[in-house]
Amino acid sequence: MSGVRPRVLRGPAAAGHPAAEAWASGGRSRPLPERLEVWREKPTHDPASVYRLVFRDRSPGSVFVKRCRAEGAGAERLCYEEILPDLDLSSPVYHGSLAAADGTWWFFIEDVGRRRLSPRDPAHRALASRWLGRLHRLCTRHAAARRLPPAGASRYLAHLHSGRARIRRHLDNPALTAADLDVLSRVLAVQDRVEERWAAIERSCVGPFETLVHGDFRPKNVRVRVERSGPVLYALDWELAGWGPPMVDLAPARGAIGASQVEPAPYLAELGELAAGLDAERLSRLRDLGHLFRRLAAIDWDTTHLHFQDPECLVGPIASLHVLHRALGRALERAERWLA
Repeated sequence: MSGVRPRVLRGPAAAGHPAAEAWASGGRSRPLPERLEVWREKPTHDPASVYRLVFRDRSPGSVFVKRCRAEGAGAERLCYEEILPDLDLSSPVYHGSLAAADGTWWFFIEDVGRRRLSPRDPAHRALASRWLGRLHRLCTRHAAARRLPPAGASRYLAHLHSGRARIRRHLDNPALTAADLDVLSRVLAVQDRVEERWAAIERSCVGPFETLVHGDFRPKNVRVRVERSGPVLYALDWELAGWGPPMVDLAPARGAIGASQVEPAPYLAELGELAAGLDAERLSRLRDLGHLFRRLAAIDWDTTHLHFQDPECLVGPIASLHVLHRALGRALERAERWLA
């Protein structure tokens, strides 16, 4: 959310905000905030509403408060409460969570700064590679991690089906122009091509180990904080975490398919024995699959806006779908070189 200027509340207005009240309900020892920043506030909390609490004495330090729908709360709670505390891995301080009366959940997480992971920075890539390799290695035998939702090929086939069905359901939206409909028809065509190759895609997922997958490891969800020991990586937003092969975490979130935020050598070195049978070429293929999977999920999420009948509300989603369907097509073409 860089570039966003939060709305700032102070004094009684800050202390009386629902986010501050939810924080304070966690115990009498919790101080009231001197300032509350509204970074994002959605009526349905989808995507999550985000606030920042700043305290007068700087203790416990500033805290981010997230209010999200129940669907992603279970995975995030499992990660923060049962998995991450067991790992020798950097993680923000977790100040707990709270169920709201409307079924949403509050999360209270340490503010670890604004510096995002930069895939263009070799030092950041090496740091991310080691951190991910350690996460994937440590979680292969973690019992609680196995209780996370499936995060393999089946998750992304479901995204394909969901996005395609939603497009077909809204093709008669009168706000869609002829150019919009052309974009949607192209999205449907590439989705169909991907599904035609799904059996081969599934076969190509077989072989890598299964582990905890963050599911949305990208710069907006990763911070790098310089501490006494040097740069330390912190991953945020675990609501998409699941159990499966690691390819989605290895893939770039956006941009050129050949780009990567993970370097093979430090990642494989951190995997240790799990790296048997893996090399830079195999990782490249896994990254290609992860890139394809990410595009399917992004298309699905963008189609949730197609019900709007105000043309202005459709400009952004249609533009995004235009970019995404081309990216998905390129991802499939690249994978076709080696799909079994």
